[in-house]
Amino acid sequence: MKWIKIPKVEQPWLKFWPEETPRNLDYEEIPLDESLRRIAKEFPNSPALHFSGWEMTYAELDEQVDKFATGLRYLGIKENDVVCIDTPNLPQYVIAFYGILRAGGIANPIIPLNRYAEIVYQANDSRAKMLIILDYLYEENLHGKDLSKFETLETIVLCGIGNYVSPFKRVLGNMLGKIPRMKEWPEGKINGLRYRKFQDIFTVGTPIALPKRTVDPENDIVCLIYTGGTTGTPKGVQLTHLNLVANCQQGHSWIATQLPEVEKQRGKGGMIVVLPLSHSFALTIAMSIGIWLGYKLILFPTPPDPISGMLKVISEQGATFAPGVPTLWQKINQDPKSVKYKGKMENFVACLSAAAPLPYEVKKNFEELTGALIIEGYGMSEAAPMLTASPFHRSRKNAVGFPVADTYLKIVDADVGDTILPQFMGTEEEFEVLEPEEQEKYVGEICGSGPQIMKGYLNKEKETKYALRTDEDGIIWYYTSDIGFIDGEGYLRIKDRKRDMIKYKGHSVFPREVEDLLYQFEPILEVGVYGAKSDDPEIGETIKAAVSLKPEYVGKITEEDIIEWCKENLSWYKYPREITIVKELPKTLVGKVLRRVLRDEDQQS
Repeated sequence: MKWIKIPKVEQPWLKFWPEETPRNLDYEEIPLDESLRRIAKEFPNSPALHFSGWEMTYAELDEQVDKFATGLRYLGIKENDVVCIDTPNLPQYVIAFYGILRAGGIANPIIPLNRYAEIVYQANDSRAKMLIILDYLYEENLHGKDLSKFETLETIVLCGIGNYVSPFKRVLGNMLGKIPRMKEWPEGKINGLRYRKFQDIFTVGTPIALPKRTVDPENDIVCLIYTGGTTGTPKGVQLTHLNLVANCQQGHSWIATQLPEVEKQRGKGGMIVVLPLSHSFALTIAMSIGIWLGYKLILFPTPPDPISGMLKVISEQGATFAPGVPTLWQKINQDPKSVKYKGKMENFVACLSAAAPLPYEVKKNFEELTGALIIEGYGMSEAAPMLTASPFHRSRKNAVGFPVADTYLKIVDADVGDTILPQFMGTEEEFEVLEPEEQEKYVGEICGSGPQIMKGYLNKEKETKYALRTDEDGIIWYYTSDIGFIDGEGYLRIKDRKRDMIKYKGHSVFPREVEDLLYQFEPILEVGVYGAKSDDPEIGETIKAAVSLKPEYVGKITEEDIIEWCKENLSWYKYPREITIVKELPKTLVGKVLRRVLRDEDQQS
């Protein structure tokens, strides 16, 4: 299908759009799990999953998914029933995710860091009938708790890490305590909940008997991704088959047309899966696109320690592509053992960085170390998740690129959101020298439209109405709550989150911009900038920063040194008035610095 819901907005990015990359695509009207079926027929003997030395081919994976789907149906999972998955990046996650889809259900990933109350909330909010959970996560978060709080849950399926490692590693790992596991699994029916073992699901419904499905890709929900809840109660983002298939095609087109090596590795390349699959970033960019290309998904339940171990795996497994976050690339750069893999990653082509700003020095050093290009992208769960990406051969500092195929952007006033702001026709450097009042003419809320935009928030009519707004031509726009502008070359530049903007003496100060500038100070490893309410009404909010230092500078650089550097290098209304040096900054699972936590800790102190 062609995407015909085209808004009447300017497209300044077309001037420098990569010639080899199509602006419009023909989207396949298929269920997401059909992409696995198709690739298994094309490359049946190619490895699909790699986990700690163990591998499974695409033919084997497809068959396991069929058997698992059959087992789910036997256990009562019907069309549109919700099944939660609470595991790290394990083979069971991939099998369960596609098995749920093939059974006609809706997958609902849970972040493995979530605790009892958060798991109960997500299961209840989504009306989940089944929870698939790793045994030691069950033991840590649910064992001994009041499970009567689950309102609709009927079955808990337990799985263990040792199910998918070589027999030798399993025995040795169990002997040495290297494989975390629950010693005794609950069985049968306890307090109204039925317990099952993951491996048993493959046999409870033999022979394979899959339901006949008539999927409406544009309207049928395939997945619920719960937002982090940093601004309140977590919301379930409803993503359709079209949302995920379209974003998969958009990402694939962007990467493969600009980097032919990626397409040449079809059926034999490798995808690094170190970001948690419970997040939309990894779910689409790593897992879905990896399967679309017939790549081997190289699964890491946690980042290796030392982090240079990731380069070792990239080298040994011939990995081609890796999505990640700036803290990951930074840690690899900082690991002294990383350098021994330089020149040994000949198949490693590129990385996509998102979720936080990518400092230029981090990008440059990583590319020199690995030989792989890194570009920045921008998105969110509500966009499945990719909205924009930088051209691989024309990336710009502090920019997140152009909207991907059939995706459109507009910048609107941040107060009401009904006025489209003009494009700034100069460079970033020219923008920075403008007076604050002039800058504000171009900076507003970023809105996106395209086939990847969510259907809405589950059970949240008010929030959906605020986030998804229909313009006078009937085009649906997602209001991101991010603040930014489009520069003279058509590149999107993010200033900050709407809620994080600091008002200092009447001036709008964007923490992300201040953080980007602070990263230019060599001793700084990580930084989080936030606003704290001042007693002086004329000031409004005081600008504060928490920073961690690179190991070689610890004890040698003081807070006063950093403030002096800021005074010399930042505008008078932007530099932090208070600096705190900390050992480590609070971050989300995907590496975003939690400014909210910094603010809360500051208020408490």
